[in-house]
Amino acid sequence: MAKKVLVTEFIHPAGVEMLERECEVVRPRDISVPALKEAIADADGVLVRVAPMTREVLDAAPRLKVIGKHGVGVDNIDIPAATERGIAVCNTPEANSEGVASHAITLMLAISRRLVECDAFVRAGRWSGKDELMGRELLGKTLSIVGTGRIGGRLAQICRAAFDMKVYAYDPYVTAEAMAEKGIIKVESVDDLMPVADFVSIHTPLTPATRGIVGARQFDLMKRTAYLINTSRGPVVDEAALIQALQEGKIAGAGLDVFEQEPPAPDNPLLKMKNVILAPHMGGATEESMERMATHAAAGILAVLRGERPRYLLNKEVWK
Repeated sequence: MAKKVLVTEFIHPAGVEMLERECEVVRPRDISVPALKEAIADADGVLVRVAPMTREVLDAAPRLKVIGKHGVGVDNIDIPAATERGIAVCNTPEANSEGVASHAITLMLAISRRLVECDAFVRAGRWSGKDELMGRELLGKTLSIVGTGRIGGRLAQICRAAFDMKVYAYDPYVTAEAMAEKGIIKVESVDDLMPVADFVSIHTPLTPATRGIVGARQFDLMKRTAYLINTSRGPVVDEAALIQALQEGKIAGAGLDVFEQEPPAPDNPLLKMKNVILAPHMGGATEESMERMATHAAAGILAVLRGERPRYLLNKEVWK
């Protein structure tokens, strides 16, 4: 009998084709908990984007052997619950780093050059008076990065090479020597990053230690001409403190791909601010990244179902 793999949401067809060569691919009617519990009951594997893989959902999956995450962040997966059940969890850490790094740079350029305001200016039939939309360049500026994994490291590389930027970073898991090899100056706290930065870009997963790691104290330390860029997870930044900092002119602006609540509530003040550029959590949403995430996640699932160790196994203890 063919193995069953539940694909919870849209993925690139290349990933589906990989799975279908060896498995039966099934879909839930939606990604509510009741629908997931129903669909996962006889699944051997799951390929998931943002659908909740909670303890309750996993309790309904007696045959499940592997969860493949389409992306890097796994805050929607209860890894301890999966590990208790011997379910391997793997992700795709090399699939979307280029897409997210380039998205961060896009937000840096767009907010510093006031691109959305410029677009609205022209669409309103205006041409003269454009000096009121004066922007800033990236060349020679200072970038501070929170988290120097694949995405943060790639961002540093691009910004140094393309814009001759000086790069500082905070990452307790990376040594000063390893950072120096990439031309990055290591600091010992998030607070140390803030006063020097023209741009602060966040590239850390959401964990209990990183939740709210950038808040009111950090905004008070930033230059009034500095910008915050967040393409990681919304709750890493204290959103209320960010809104206050933007309203009071403590920082110049922000480029946000993620929010504390997604989608943001209609009355969220960020939606009406001119000094903010917003995107719908799509840092990895390029054609190339989507194909890599789908095929890498599928490869991990298929490896486990064949009895092979997947390349990006997060809960290594299940393999013992």
